[in-house]
Amino acid sequence: MREGRLGVDVIINNISGNPYCPHGPTILFEKFQASKQSRQYFSCSACRDRKDCSFFFWADQKISSTKMQDWKNIYNEARPNLCHREIYTESDILFDLGESHLCYCKSCCRLFNKDVDSKLHKMCDIISGISEQQLKYPSTFLPPKDSSKCEAQYLFTSSSIEIILNMLKGLCASNILCVGAPRIHEAITNNQDLSMNSLMLDIDERYCTFFPPEKFVSYNMFNHHFFDTDSKNVYKKFISQENLVIVSDPPFGGRVELLHHNFLAIQTDWQKEHGINRTLPMLFIFPYFMEPQILSFMPGFTMLDYQVDYDNHPLYSSGTKGMKNGSAVRVFVNKPAELFPLPESDYNFCEPCNKWVNNTNKHCEKCKGCMSKDGRTYKHCDTCVRCVKPSWKHCQQCTQCKPQDHKCGTINPGVNSCHRCGQSGHKRKDCQNKPKVLKNKRKFTVNEKNIEHKKKKIKSLPQSAEDEQR
Repeated sequence: MREGRLGVDVIINNISGNPYCPHGPTILFEKFQASKQSRQYFSCSACRDRKDCSFFFWADQKISSTKMQDWKNIYNEARPNLCHREIYTESDILFDLGESHLCYCKSCCRLFNKDVDSKLHKMCDIISGISEQQLKYPSTFLPPKDSSKCEAQYLFTSSSIEIILNMLKGLCASNILCVGAPRIHEAITNNQDLSMNSLMLDIDERYCTFFPPEKFVSYNMFNHHFFDTDSKNVYKKFISQENLVIVSDPPFGGRVELLHHNFLAIQTDWQKEHGINRTLPMLFIFPYFMEPQILSFMPGFTMLDYQVDYDNHPLYSSGTKGMKNGSAVRVFVNKPAELFPLPESDYNFCEPCNKWVNNTNKHCEKCKGCMSKDGRTYKHCDTCVRCVKPSWKHCQQCTQCKPQDHKCGTINPGVNSCHRCGQSGHKRKDCQNKPKVLKNKRKFTVNEKNIEHKKKKIKSLPQSAEDEQR
C-alpha cells in the first residue's frame, strides 16, 4: 500500500442500481487516505486494474450528458452479435467434422471448418486439429486467461478434481452449481457414473461455444449479474432441484465481502425456490492465509487441511516448481469437517479434532487442536500460549513470536483491527481519528439493465484530472 493510503472499503448497497460497465453493475468503493477526506467512487466489479476495464466515476460528481452518452456507447459496444444459443448452435453443427477438419480461432473465440473458413482466419491465432475429447473438455486447450487483476484462470489437477468430487459424493450431492471451477463442471458433465448434474456460472464467455445454455451461464460472481437475457431463468430452474451444492474457485485477488454477499444472494434464491430456511452447502476454494478474512465474513465455514493443486499455477502445484510445503490453497466448507475424508496416503483422521488433517499437522494437546496452516509442523510457545510457525522466534521486545527478520514495534493489525491506529475492536471506518467522510448527497439513478456482455477492448472514457487508479 502506498505511503499515506489507508486502503479501500467496499460499500455494499443496492449493487444492481449502480452504473453499468461492460461487466455489469459497478461497485461503490470508499478510498481512505491519511491526509485527506475519504471519497467514494464507482469502479468495475470484475477488474482491479483500469487497463482491463476503464470505468471510473467519482460518486459525488455531477453526471454530464456527454458522460451519459459515453456509457451508452460502451453498453452498445459490449452487446454480443449472437446470443448464447445462437453461438452454441453454430458450433454444434461443426462438432462431428473430425479432428482433421476442426480448428479453433483464439482471436475470434470460434470453432471453424478448416476446409471452408481458413481464409476468414488467415491473420488469426489458430489451434488446429481439435479432437472430440477436447470438445468435451475445452479447458484442456483454451489458453487460460492470465490477467492477475481480472480473469486469471488456474485449473485443478486430475488428483484435485477426484478428491473434490469425492467430497461432493460425501454430501450426497446430485446437482452442482459451479461458480467458476470449469474442470469440476467438465468432469461431472462427461461422467454419467457420477449421477450428478452440473451448471457452470462463469464470466468466460468462450464456454458458450462448447456448452449449451442449459449447462453454462455467462455470469459475474462479483456482482451477481447474468449477462444473457434468458440465463437467469436457467439458473433458477437449476437451483430448484434437490441436493444442490455450490463449488466455487474464485480469483484469489477478489474481495471476499463481495463474494460472500453474492453467495448469500444465491442462497436466498435457493431458499425461495424451495420454501426453506436452511444453509446451502458450499465448497469455497481459497488460500489458507485468507482464513481470518473469510471467517470474518463467513463465520459458519471451516477450513479443511486438503492442499488443492493446479496444473498451471507457478506456486500452487505439486512437484519441484511448487511451494516447498505444498500448495497454499484450501477448501472451506459450511458442513462438519468429518464429512470430508481425505487420501490416507497423505492425511490422517484426528480423533480429538474430528477431522482429516495432513500428516505434518500434529495435534497439540495444549492448544487442543491441529494448529498448522501452511503444511509444516507448528511448535508450541508456552509464553505466547499458542502454536506458531517453526521458523518463528519469541521476541522479548515485541512480547510475542514473530518472524526472525521482523522489525520490532511495527503494527500488524488483524482482520478485526483498525488499519489506522492498530487497535482491535473497531475497523478503520469507525476509528475516532479518521477524517470526516465526504458524503455522497445525490443518488445515482442510471438504471441500464439487461446489458449483454462481450469481451473486447473498450476505449478509455474522458477522465477528470483528479481520477486515480485504485
